Amino acid sequence: MKQDQVPFSITRKEGWIIVLTLFVLVAAFLVFNHLSVPYARSWDIEWGYYATLGTFLILVSGLVVNAKEIFGRVKSHVPSTKSLIVLAFLLVFFTLFSVNHIENSHRVLSDETSWESMGLQMYFEHSGGVCNEGIWNDGTLDCKVEVNNFKGKTLAFVYSLVFRFADPNRDTALLVNFPFYLLSLVAFFLALSIWFKNDWLALAATVFLGGMPIYLLQSRSASTEVLYIAILSLLMAWYALVPPKEVKWKHFLLTVPLLGLFSGTRQETVFAFVPFALYYVRYFRGEFYRLPLFVLSTIAVSWPAVNTMAAYRGYDFQGGTHAAHSLSNFWFNLKTDIVKMMNFEGDPSHGGILQNPFYTTFTIILLLATAWLLYRMIFKKRYRRGFVLGIFFCIQIFVILLNVSGTFEIDINQRYVLVALPLFALIMALGIGDFVSTCFLDEKRSAIVTVLAAIVLSVGLALVHAPSFDANMLYYKNKLLGEENYLNTYLKQLPKKSIYIYSRPWQMLASGHSSFSERSFMGWSADDFAKYQAMSGGNIYLVRGQDGYGKVNRESRVVGFKTTDQINTILEGYKVEKVLAENRLFGYPLTIHKILAKHGLSIYAQGLSVSEFDSNRFTITKNFPESVAYDVFVGDSLLAHGVLDSATDSLMIAEQAPGLSRYNFNFYVPEDTIRLSRDAFVAGDAVQLLSTLPFESVSQDWGDAQRDQSVEHHTLHVGGEFYRYGFGAHANSRIVLDLCADGKCVGGSLSGTLHAVVGLDEESACGDGAEFVVHVGDREIWHSKRLYSGDAMKLQIPLEKASLLELRVIKGDNMDCDHGDWANAWISNIGDR
Repeated sequence: MKQDQVPFSITRKEGWIIVLTLFVLVAAFLVFNHLSVPYARSWDIEWGYYATLGTFLILVSGLVVNAKEIFGRVKSHVPSTKSLIVLAFLLVFFTLFSVNHIENSHRVLSDETSWESMGLQMYFEHSGGVCNEGIWNDGTLDCKVEVNNFKGKTLAFVYSLVFRFADPNRDTALLVNFPFYLLSLVAFFLALSIWFKNDWLALAATVFLGGMPIYLLQSRSASTEVLYIAILSLLMAWYALVPPKEVKWKHFLLTVPLLGLFSGTRQETVFAFVPFALYYVRYFRGEFYRLPLFVLSTIAVSWPAVNTMAAYRGYDFQGGTHAAHSLSNFWFNLKTDIVKMMNFEGDPSHGGILQNPFYTTFTIILLLATAWLLYRMIFKKRYRRGFVLGIFFCIQIFVILLNVSGTFEIDINQRYVLVALPLFALIMALGIGDFVSTCFLDEKRSAIVTVLAAIVLSVGLALVHAPSFDANMLYYKNKLLGEENYLNTYLKQLPKKSIYIYSRPWQMLASGHSSFSERSFMGWSADDFAKYQAMSGGNIYLVRGQDGYGKVNRESRVVGFKTTDQINTILEGYKVEKVLAENRLFGYPLTIHKILAKHGLSIYAQGLSVSEFDSNRFTITKNFPESVAYDVFVGDSLLAHGVLDSATDSLMIAEQAPGLSRYNFNFYVPEDTIRLSRDAFVAGDAVQLLSTLPFESVSQDWGDAQRDQSVEHHTLHVGGEFYRYGFGAHANSRIVLDLCADGKCVGGSLSGTLHAVVGLDEESACGDGAEFVVHVGDREIWHSKRLYSGDAMKLQIPLEKASLLELRVIKGDNMDCDHGDWANAWISNIGDR
């Protein structure tokens, strides 16, 4: 080499490209890495739908802008007529085979039904969270508890669109995937026919992809991975149609939103974005701003996925010998997954049914084809660019294997292989074709041999193993799936307005049933029980399924939802009537108990309810025949006296001063007085309800701070009283509120009187006490003594020139069970001083 010859150099423009791109990546990392978990989760719920909707609208605009060019480019790259006829035949075969041998049903359940419940929230509330518990009322879901989810946002959005044209429930959701399955095969074929410059080799890869048993099975399910493959195939087709030499800015109006929706299928997908930038590296080198702008825009449309990943820094619900995110776990998963995919033996106890949805033949072809192509790359310098792009694409696969849940020993995790199936199919077809053309035949005839082999294997093995598809191979061992199908049939016999207490309430909601968890039910007051009894017509049922037996094993690699203790507590605390006991089908008794009454409470206490304050009135309901007299007090003043003769009556409140008032109802029943309380807030210029203000910042050591409910999503319950408004926190916690958010501040600050009732919520009574502190800015203005379970303290604190109000809960000797509530927190006399 000559002395003045430089083997590698970077121009000034390329240096700016690298610096700006790194700046964008580092800035994004710092933003997401420093997000508090509560903020990330609340943002996901409040804005997740709108972010996905925005990305979808950009995609639509991209289709409009590029419509003419798309049509022209597809027209100029139409594969041969013969290959299209064969493709059409294969699509018809896969369709008929799926309809006749694969039932439309869930195969994962927890994740799938959570995405359906998220789709319901997007449809009804335009929210990005999962409805975990709620009530169906005249075809509309009233969500009572909403949580966030770290994947499946795009699929849930698709459901929200489909629900506009069909019934919003699981049965509709189960129909969505198969069209995406067919679309993926068409787009995949088009992409590879351009890249391979060989229609038959592309068809071989497409047949291998469509014939994968796991893909066929999930196409009739509700797996987000099917949508993943469909969007990936569309991206591949678009990239193939627009080669690097011809790409322009307008093409990214399709590329970027497709990548954003792609990221919303699985959280690991964001790790696969590097090859999508490398493919157009020549274009990005043309101007210093192109690559940074592409990276920034891709991060922007992927915000929901990355944001929710920031809220899940590790999975505390899984354990096992191999810790999550470890190299030991990576190698364990890699080895065991290959063994599972070899799948040599059938299940003798079920007539030889395939134990796993993988063909051993396909796995062997994949391994041999990979070895052959690596040989060709290393020694013959072929496919090097494809290898680089493929390795970067596989980073997402490595992340899954690194995670504890990447093992195929857990049945439901075998769907994870779908993220690699397009690459597997490509390698299989390319490897066979290259080997045959190198060693035996010319390129044209080798492609014909490859596609014939692919068709014979995919079609032949599907037909040979049709009994395994009929028996729902692998998933036949998942008793929860059988439990779901059984319940969906059986519950149709029960009254439509029934409420079900169940370990997986979001699953019930997706099937159109009102549902709460056992833990939430245990937090109901007698008043809550009476309210839901009236709402359901006395039809509240406890469903005990697989999760109702045994204990959660924290060392297991499988997520557990065991609820034995809660169910036993409910059965001991309530009078129940068993309406179902199915002991034969599942290997455990599936039982349903109708919950009639709570032990120790009279029928009157459980049969009276008062609605929340709405439209200047309360609605009073009873479900017993006797008339009952009642008084209503505001503080110590008698407001009204009446007699409830009918099942329902209304109490009008003609005038109420602005602020928060507490109404106490005394019902005079035989030998007892039933006391119920209701809180009502009327807005005004001189009052402010704190739970309506935005968080300036919030942090706590366990769980998320809640508005108008406890940290575990129950009605605030302090010192034996229930409260409608306030905050539910957990020590140690810090809630900072912007008092000027509603424009009531003068000169940038606010004066008034802070009211609240503080104490530990009675949903958890095992703590050693906590202290409550109020700060205005950096100044502490009030500090409680240590309060224990059952204690309550009323606050009435003057505020002077406050703009930021900080509420703290400080643990005692430890933080266990320190659920601290700021109940009925509001400010009066704003601006008086």
